[in-house]
Amino acid sequence: MPDVFYNAMVLREPYSGVEVTVHQLACALAEHGTMPLCACVPEGHRPVPAAPHVRLRGISALVSRSRLLRILWEQTVLPLILWRARAPLLHAPAYVAPLLAPCPVVLTIHDLHVMTHPQFCRKRNRLHYNLLIPPSIRKAEAVIAFSPYTKRTILDRFPAAQDRIVVIPPGLSPTLVRCTDFARLQAVRQRYSLPSSFLLFVGDLTSRKNILGLISAFAIVQGERPDLHLVLAGAADSATTAAIDLAIRKNGVRHRISLTGYIQADDLAVLYSLAQAFVFPSHDEGFGLPPLEAMACGCPVVCSGGAVVENCGDAAVNCDPRDRASIASAVSLLLDHPDFRKEKIEAGYKKAAEFSWEKAARATEEVYRSVLNRKRGGRPQP
Repeated sequence: MPDVFYNAMVLREPYSGVEVTVHQLACALAEHGTMPLCACVPEGHRPVPAAPHVRLRGISALVSRSRLLRILWEQTVLPLILWRARAPLLHAPAYVAPLLAPCPVVLTIHDLHVMTHPQFCRKRNRLHYNLLIPPSIRKAEAVIAFSPYTKRTILDRFPAAQDRIVVIPPGLSPTLVRCTDFARLQAVRQRYSLPSSFLLFVGDLTSRKNILGLISAFAIVQGERPDLHLVLAGAADSATTAAIDLAIRKNGVRHRISLTGYIQADDLAVLYSLAQAFVFPSHDEGFGLPPLEAMACGCPVVCSGGAVVENCGDAAVNCDPRDRASIASAVSLLLDHPDFRKEKIEAGYKKAAEFSWEKAARATEEVYRSVLNRKRGGRPQP
C-alpha cells in the first residue's frame, strides 16, 4: 500500500497551540499507528520519532521560512507530489487542504475563530482561512474536530458536513505528570525567576486568551494576599506586550506579575507543579490543552472559553471571562478552601487521564481506513 501523507508543514519551532497537536499526533501515529505514513515537514524540523512504517519528507528551507511560500507550496507543489506518489490519502491536520489534491483528504479543524471571533484574529489569518477553510471542508472526505463544541461550531456554518465530521480529542504528553523532585523544582524556579507563591497562565499571550482581564482580576485577588504573584508563560508580539505593560501599571501590580516568555516543553510539568492554581479565562477555545495539562500535574484550574468548559467538566472552577470579579471569585475559592481545592485536584487527575495520544492516533487511523474503504467500494483494508 502506498504511504498515507501527513501535511505537517505548519510546524515552526518553538511549538505552541495548533503546532503542538500537529507534532504530537505525528509522533503518536509513528509510535502507535500501523499504516505506512509519509510526513511532510519543513527542512530542519525536529524529527518525528523513528518507526519502521514512518518516513519523513523534507522541504526546502526557503519554503519553511515563509508562510506565503508554504501556502503556495501546499496548494501547488503538494498536489503534484501526491499525484506522482499515487498517494491513497492525505491528512491535512491544520485547517486547510490543498484544493487540487488528487486523492481523498482528511481535514482537521481546530476551531473557527476567524468566523466566530474575528476581532481576536490577525488580518492575514482572517484572509487566509476565510478564503480556504470553506472549500477545504467541502473537499474533505472526513473532517476531524477535537471537541463536540467545535463540531457544533462547524455544523452551524457548514451543515452539509454533518455525515463527515468525527470528534477525536487530542492527548496529553506522557511527560506531563506532577513533579516532586526538589532539585528539579528549584532549578526551574531559578531558571525563570519564579516567585514562591503564584497563579499561572500558559499559552500565547493574545487578546482571545483574555490576558488583560486576567491581570485586572489578579489585582482583586492579590489585594488580600501580599505574597501572591501571577506568572504569564507564553509568547507575545510587541503590540500585546505594550498592552500588558499598560494593564499592569493601571492595576498597580507592577512587581507582582512575571512574564517568562516561551517555556521549554521539558519544564512545563515542573511549572504546573509549582503553581498554586492555573487560571485560563479565555474568551473561546476549540479545545484548550493547557487546563488539562495543569490537571495532569496536580494544579487546580479556573477556566472559561468554549470547549474548555466541556473538556474540564466539574474538575475545574468555571468563570465568566467578561467579569473580572467572577474570575477573582473562582480563584479565591481554590485558594481559601483547602478541602475544595483538594477535591478539584483529585478530579483533575481523573479528567486528564481520559486524554491520550495513543487513543487519538488509533481513532485517527480508523478514520483513514473508513475513508479508504469508501473509496475502494467497502473492501477491507489489510
